Amino acid sequence: MEKEKIELYTDYLICNQGFATATGLSAMLDGEISHDQMTRHLSAREYTSKDLCTQRA
Repeated sequence: MEKEKIELYTDYLICNQGFATATGLSAMLDGEISHDQMTRHLSAREYTSKDLCTQRA
């Protein structure tokens, strides 16, 4: 599930045309993943652009 969360977040960043927020992602997913869950996941470690790009491979 952790890989799926970062893939969802990456897709959200790509398609978002405004400010990207965990709350916005949660709203887009109809609350399937709460903004708290996503915030905790993203805060667990420091991500780089390389982390986000290699998730797609």
